[in-house]
Amino acid sequence: MIWRILAQIFLFVMCAVLQTTVASWIEILGVRPDFFVIFIVFIALGRGAAVGALWGFIAGFSQDVYAPAEWLGAGTIAFTVLGFLVGLLEERFITLNLGLKIVVLAIGFFVSDFIYYLLIEVPSDSLTRIFLTISLPECIYTVLFATLVFYLFSRKNTKKNHVKG
Repeated sequence: MIWRILAQIFLFVMCAVLQTTVASWIEILGVRPDFFVIFIVFIALGRGAAVGALWGFIAGFSQDVYAPAEWLGAGTIAFTVLGFLVGLLEERFITLNLGLKIVVLAIGFFVSDFIYYLLIEVPSDSLTRIFLTISLPECIYTVLFATLVFYLFSRKNTKKNHVKG
């Protein structure tokens, strides 16, 4: 139990480091992958709604600390909802293949972005433009990284299960 918590903390710290350093190095035309979304979806799928919401809260709060004061709480709410909703699909109850995990991540990405933009009160006439120029490219980039992460971890679990069986 304690090792699982320590592993989650380690993964969170790694995502924070990746988000604050590596993401800017691999930026393409102003678009960066969102490592926190990958982390939240990964944890929520494996551990459930409560743990997903908790890590969503922590990740969102971590990002909100650096946001303008009038937006404080928007990331926290968006990521908490993301972790909770994705956690409802916890893999102990529903086994998702790689393709479905990516679909869940993409939908979750758009849902959390939509909640975030509503909370920071983006004008409705700008919402479509923001989704097409910011959210969609970031989602695609994030999905590319998530595919690699989910593939590597699914191979690890497949090997474990294969050895057991």
